[in-house]
Amino acid sequence: MAPPYPLPRDESRVLLCRRCQARNRVPLERAFGEPERARCGSCQAPLLCGRGAPLSGLTGAEYQHPLDRQSLQALESVPGVSTILKKLVEVTLERYDRLFNQSSFVRVGGGQLSSLERLFERAAYALGLRELPELYVYHAPEINAYTGGVERPYVAVSSALCDLFTEEEVVAVLSHELSHWQSQHVLYKIAARLLTYAAGEMARYTLGVSNLVLVPLQLALLKWDRCSELTADRGMLLAVRNPHVALRVLLRLCCASQRLQGELSLERFMQQAQQAREASEEGVLDRFYTLLQTVTRTHPFPLWRAAELWSWACDGEYLSLLGRYA
Repeated sequence: MAPPYPLPRDESRVLLCRRCQARNRVPLERAFGEPERARCGSCQAPLLCGRGAPLSGLTGAEYQHPLDRQSLQALESVPGVSTILKKLVEVTLERYDRLFNQSSFVRVGGGQLSSLERLFERAAYALGLRELPELYVYHAPEINAYTGGVERPYVAVSSALCDLFTEEEVVAVLSHELSHWQSQHVLYKIAARLLTYAAGEMARYTLGVSNLVLVPLQLALLKWDRCSELTADRGMLLAVRNPHVALRVLLRLCCASQRLQGELSLERFMQQAQQAREASEEGVLDRFYTLLQTVTRTHPFPLWRAAELWSWACDGEYLSLLGRYA
């Protein structure tokens, strides 16, 4: 079980020096707040990859969430599913999205929205990405960002997100979306979106018979889709290298009010998140209700995501990954 939030002062972890193999006990708050200052007591080699340095060679498989891996394996056990979905997406949403983005959104780059382009490059550099997808901004009142495009990938962010989030938070969101690309999530995410629409439309004309074929695949895709967000949250944390920033983004997604932001407490939010995570696991009836509430969602509940991310930061592979690239 992860430690409480905020961390107790004496909370620490043992980090192994890659150069001399010495074991170093490092306060967890220092590792979170200033990873570049964590150095080996014996040889003074860095123990963690600091902010601003790239995780060169990082792959999505290295930070993949176990639930993402399990649900993806179940999905790919369907014979030919990847080939079928790729062709389906290519002849439908892939072409539509490309035309829609180019004619309706503002593309970032080439002197257009240079400040946002720099934040995008910063996010990609932190994750060790050399090639970047296209980046677009679209007008919308809701806080949102998403990734699409199988052959020609892109990231789109809403104008409201750019207005309400700090630069550091925007980098975190862009890192989350880039993590979907780095983890090769895009094909199945677009397929989940397509089948959600197709299942409803076809059911109207087949008196629901088509649901016998489409709904099982749709639910499998939606389950994986939710789990893939947990992986992308990990990528976001690896890029910003500050759990407090990543958790604040999830808090802002829950309550993005500009008027109330001065009253938001990350500490209270995390207490609520850890309680929500425990409550969803108590008893068969609670688990049944949780299933009903999440089965058609594309994203897990934000508070559960926050609790999962905090647990991974404190007791998962987060620090060992930063140590691997130090």
